[in-house]
Amino acid sequence: MTSSEAEPAPATAASASPAAADASGSSAGASGAAATPAAGGPHGVVDYEALYEQIKDKPCHVVQINQRKDGFNGGTFRTRASLIERELEPIYKAETLAEVHEEMEAAGKRLRQLGVFTGVSMLAHEEPLDDPTACTVELAVEESNWFKLRAATYVQGGESTFELGAGLTNASGRAEALSANVEYGMENSHTASVAFKQPRVGGLPATLELRGSQLFRNNQKSSSYTEQLRGAVVALRSMDGSQGLEYELGWRRLLDPSRSASRAVMGQMGDYLLSALRYTATLDRRQPGAGGAAATLGGAGWAVRATTELAGLLPPSAAGAGAGAGVGVGGGGSGPSSELRYVRQQVDAVANVPMEETGAVVFSVGASAGLLLPWGPEGGLTRPTCIADRFFLGGPSSLRGFKYKGVGPTDVRRPPEGRAAAAADSASAAPRRDALGGDAYTSIFASLMFQLPHPALKLLRLHGHAFVNGGNVIQLAGTGRSPSELLSEFGSSWRWSCGTGLVLPTPFGRFEANYCVLLSSQEHDRVKRGLQLGFAASSVA
Repeated sequence: MTSSEAEPAPATAASASPAAADASGSSAGASGAAATPAAGGPHGVVDYEALYEQIKDKPCHVVQINQRKDGFNGGTFRTRASLIERELEPIYKAETLAEVHEEMEAAGKRLRQLGVFTGVSMLAHEEPLDDPTACTVELAVEESNWFKLRAATYVQGGESTFELGAGLTNASGRAEALSANVEYGMENSHTASVAFKQPRVGGLPATLELRGSQLFRNNQKSSSYTEQLRGAVVALRSMDGSQGLEYELGWRRLLDPSRSASRAVMGQMGDYLLSALRYTATLDRRQPGAGGAAATLGGAGWAVRATTELAGLLPPSAAGAGAGAGVGVGGGGSGPSSELRYVRQQVDAVANVPMEETGAVVFSVGASAGLLLPWGPEGGLTRPTCIADRFFLGGPSSLRGFKYKGVGPTDVRRPPEGRAAAAADSASAAPRRDALGGDAYTSIFASLMFQLPHPALKLLRLHGHAFVNGGNVIQLAGTGRSPSELLSEFGSSWRWSCGTGLVLPTPFGRFEANYCVLLSSQEHDRVKRGLQLGFAASSVA
């Protein structure tokens, strides 16, 4: 008997195969299995693992797959039979007991990847036919709920945000997923999106995703501009999430409603055409099952993620046609519209090392770096990059001890005019300088996370940690400075902070309450000494 399952084996399988996931106790009607004496064990117990090793290379083939299909809560079973048969087909091609087991494991994995079943179990047993090499497979699947509703509140980009989403999964029986999502922030930022996903499209180990969205982001507090972005994304991602390739086509508009933006930001206002190809690769060697403080950090081990983006893919003729509709080509900042052309590279890495077997104390180190370079006939590095594509540092996710977007180049705001002046006077929290972001950045951290001793705090998964952060971000394009000058500035103006605090894991990231001490800062940085509250996203999501 051999089985492949996503959940604990049913009683019939467990009794005959104590280690079903390892194909222990596999008999599957293999020739000669009945004549093989039971391996020696205490008190006459059969050693199924040893028996399986003896017969795994015997001839064996599947003659039939019996399917038990249960709908959600006893309702109608939606998944199309052809979809299930497609994933089971390779089982019939197996020729030995070991191959049958391997194909069952693979088929069970493929069925789970469809994302429509809460339980998948498979069991092979001897078929009482004249052919001693024949076996039958029993498949049992149970569908998950096809409708989902989600509501949440969290802090994103320094702004409290409310999210409401709804989704339909497997409504037509093809394992497709339709979703709609709305987000609204306290600073009037909002996003609306609809998405379609098809896992294992065409039987391939990949998910096809189509997404359309409309975004409004209010950056007036930090950089005196608002961003509107409408577009669509076509993506193809591996089933394990380790690789993803997507193409985005959109229209972006940057505005200055307050009429007080700095000259550097004012030069960015206008319309932009975004046509970008983006590739993401992730290598994750963390162990999610690790307990203690390691679980809060994604598990013991290490992970690396790299994202490469190339924008400006449309030919001049196509971009010129967009210009006629108000989304054309030209100099970013020097004309009313432009096509974005840049190469953007970002790398994140993290390593978590438990200091003891229980994982109660974990030493963690991480680094993140990015580079943004413009390209095209407009002059390359002589022209500044778009502020909406730049890197920003500051806040619990990137550099503790500094406010959100509080690190890096800035420019003085213009005096506000008319009604905007009264609004600016009342908004005392708004800085008098605009954060400009940068084209190159690096941030590093080291932390020691530990479990708190009280049982109630362990139950809440509340942890303590001590940390050291460092980082810097500078502009490269449009500065007119030599590479040696830029490199010298980058190395001499690093920011550093340290501190201690409490960490509470949530579905939206780690909520941190930290006491921060600044070790090094630069003029015009927006610092946050003492208590700092906020959400910190995982170093490698």
